[in-house]
Amino acid sequence: MELKVPRHRCIECDLTFTHDFGLDLIQSSSALFRKELVRRCHGRSLSDVSREYDVPYTTVERWFYLYAPEQIKEEQASRICVDDFALRKGQTYAISVLNADTGHVLAAGPGRNAEAIQAVLKKVHGVIKEVVSDFAPAMAKAIQTVYPKALHIMDRFHLVQFFTDALRRRRRYLNEAKKHHTSRFIDRCLAKKPEDLTEKERSFVTHWREEDEALKHLYQALNHMRYVLKAKAPVQADRRLEEWFSRYQFHSCGAVAAIAKTVLARKKELLHTIVSPLSNGMMEGTNNKIKLIKRRGFGYRNDDHFFLRIRLETGR
Repeated sequence: MELKVPRHRCIECDLTFTHDFGLDLIQSSSALFRKELVRRCHGRSLSDVSREYDVPYTTVERWFYLYAPEQIKEEQASRICVDDFALRKGQTYAISVLNADTGHVLAAGPGRNAEAIQAVLKKVHGVIKEVVSDFAPAMAKAIQTVYPKALHIMDRFHLVQFFTDALRRRRRYLNEAKKHHTSRFIDRCLAKKPEDLTEKERSFVTHWREEDEALKHLYQALNHMRYVLKAKAPVQADRRLEEWFSRYQFHSCGAVAAIAKTVLARKKELLHTIVSPLSNGMMEGTNNKIKLIKRRGFGYRNDDHFFLRIRLETGR
């Protein structure tokens, strides 16, 4: 027996669809309905959309990966941020490139060595003038190879992190580190700017500096570098940075000298960092969103599907 099933139009969204009124007939759908269903999947799990519209999960999944690539916005970028993120923490990593002006992820790919970074950077469209990254040698090598004329800017957070990590290791090495205060409280006080400390915290920091000579030198070098980062003009930045190097490059404290050696290798990029307003803050926030996407999907079997999700759901 053959039944004619009429087409229906939704008054609210103006989509045309077929409904069999519970007769268990083979249902069909228009391309417009499928694309709209894919848009409803942005920011949500496929299983939620499947339950809401009473469509089999496998069908929603097939439609999503069929139409989602068409909904990605290709952008021309001039300023980008580059960073790595974990596909499986401690095992495999990937690289993402972010448009520093819009916050959209422009490209992503597996691996984090120089070759993998170069492959991802070559997917970006536009004339790149500024690139922000961390201090990883592979990152610097790839950026110099793909964008030799672009300004390479190092992230300030990672620069300060060299000092805060050294302070944390030194303080925990001391036997008195956990006698009266928790390690987190000590780390927080030592990492804060002096002007942001309370009177009580300032007295603790003064006491800890008097306790250990190495910690005192590390703390001084950190705050001197913060003073360098406040420079407004290139000439002023160059003068302050030279003063910092002349004071700490051959310092008696090994940890300070090691940080100075690392920073000296990126002196040119560091000068660009001081005078540039750009940072990797937007990239770090996007990395947190990537973690949420991964958790919401309970992991991804296919890395390309994961990268597709990232490109669809990032940006302002």
